[in-house]
Amino acid sequence: MNQTQQNDALSFEHKQGAVFLQGGLNRDTVPQAWHTRRDWATGEGVLTLNLAGVEKVDSAGLAMLIQLKAELGRQNRELALQDVSKQLLAFAEVSGVTALLSLT
Repeated sequence: MNQTQQNDALSFEHKQGAVFLQGGLNRDTVPQAWHTRRDWATGEGVLTLNLAGVEKVDSAGLAMLIQLKAELGRQNRELALQDVSKQLLAFAEVSGVTALLSLT
């Protein structure tokens, strides 16, 4: 088990072939998460993010997921999201990116 602590609000833990996020995915945590993405988003093939532990998400969190998907696409990789909250689904729907993030 490899765990990378971003700050008190967001952590990433590699287990069971996925990266489990814990905490808030928002404007306060996204800059550090993005800066350290090479620590938690490395590998080949599909990057699976389990979002069950994400307590709060805002538009910055949604934007990071969109940017991450684009970056992975340039590397011929895919992004899979698991256990997406109703809040994130609502943000994606209002923003018109449900299909882009494969949340349909």
